[in-house]
Amino acid sequence: MSEVLNAAALPRDPRRPIAPAPPLEPERPRIRDIAAFFFRARRNLLTAFSDLVYRQPIVRRAFMGTPVWIVSDPEAVKRILLDNVANYPKGVQQQRRLRPAVGDGLLTAGGESWRWQRRTTAPAFQHKKIVAFAPAMTAAADDMLKAWASAGAREIDLPREMMFLTYDVLSRTVFGADARTDAQKMGAAFERYFDTIGKLDLAAFLNLPEWVPTLGRLRARPALRYFHGEIGRIVAERRALLARAAAAAPDDLLTMLLTATDPEDGRPMDDRQVIDNAITFIGAGHETTANALCWTLYLLSEFDWADARVAEELDRVLNGRLPTAEDAGRLVYTRQVLEEAMRLYPPAPFLGREAIEADELCGLPVKPGTQILVSPWIIHRHASLWDEPDLFDPDRFAPGRREAIHRFAYIPFGAGPRICIGMAFAMQEAVLLLATMLQRHRFKAVAPEAIEPHATITLRPRGGMKMRIEPR
Repeated sequence: MSEVLNAAALPRDPRRPIAPAPPLEPERPRIRDIAAFFFRARRNLLTAFSDLVYRQPIVRRAFMGTPVWIVSDPEAVKRILLDNVANYPKGVQQQRRLRPAVGDGLLTAGGESWRWQRRTTAPAFQHKKIVAFAPAMTAAADDMLKAWASAGAREIDLPREMMFLTYDVLSRTVFGADARTDAQKMGAAFERYFDTIGKLDLAAFLNLPEWVPTLGRLRARPALRYFHGEIGRIVAERRALLARAAAAAPDDLLTMLLTATDPEDGRPMDDRQVIDNAITFIGAGHETTANALCWTLYLLSEFDWADARVAEELDRVLNGRLPTAEDAGRLVYTRQVLEEAMRLYPPAPFLGREAIEADELCGLPVKPGTQILVSPWIIHRHASLWDEPDLFDPDRFAPGRREAIHRFAYIPFGAGPRICIGMAFAMQEAVLLLATMLQRHRFKAVAPEAIEPHATITLRPRGGMKMRIEPR
């Protein structure tokens, strides 16, 4: 196999220490250390942690009297996300960032509300439904490539183009052709939302009430009005169409949401729940998949041997035709590259939980109220879980090797009962879009040394990512 090179050195390594501490021992940071952490985290949360978190299974801290644990041990993660999941609901800070946009949808709901919505929406993500969406996925990518060719594009802003592409996919599959929305306006609204509420601000840092009118919350209001107004309009139009002529309604996710009923008691969703879940699927679906595509194409732009191996597989399996849903399972190495990109650059880098009752993790007593951080970014680069964790090596996920990875050491979509309901949709989409694009083009980063991963709610390249596109 070609030489495996260091991927961590491409964007500069963000793991800069701020306050070394002994393993598994709580500390009382000085005020200046707390301030340093806040300002680092405010700029980019990836830079706020010491190197200790990449070496220890659990790192314990305390902030203003509240215990804060960073948990990376896979068995402890399994207990938090699966075995004792009821004891670890989503943390208040994560809820405060998400709830203004997605309300009480699947991403934020808890208890019986979440269980009911999960049961009700699950049929929309059955395998046969996802397979049926494949032609819409490849058609969106094909249309984008034709637009590039028509415009004579040689250099693109990759995150912007991938946002448009994944939003187009969702428009074709979630809303259907009769209820399209403006991709530029919707993309700009989500970008504003993630760049305001998604950032760590003083209100979040000090755990101030949600009614405090911080600058971030004020700046996010136009985006929130746009989400709810636009999606509310589309839901009302589709509801009216279903009432007039149900047979004329497109067979897409929005119709599924509006017609789905709870398998146990037959209850349908009301309009508020449909709107919340539609925004959830759009926000989570187009943002995270677009970022996964960006980081995958970035790594392929830097490692010619991996790009050449993907191109060979595409030539052999597809021979110039558009990929199908069946091809997604045949493009083994393309999927390995995508999975390794999501290891190094997980689309959702941080998951927050809170212990509501006493428990034990790795033999350590957990007190009620303990704030738990389960970070795919940290876990995926942890020295005890991966051989040479900072190296780009897609063969980690080759058949025969992938099975050796602990299920809770690789969690780009979360894990347990709250694993992303759209995981299979997103994986099929990403593989098919990559296959369609990479058959025809090479992608080369214009200034790779300037690319820096930046964490808000999701993991984006700070300042964009300019790419040259070259025909194969």
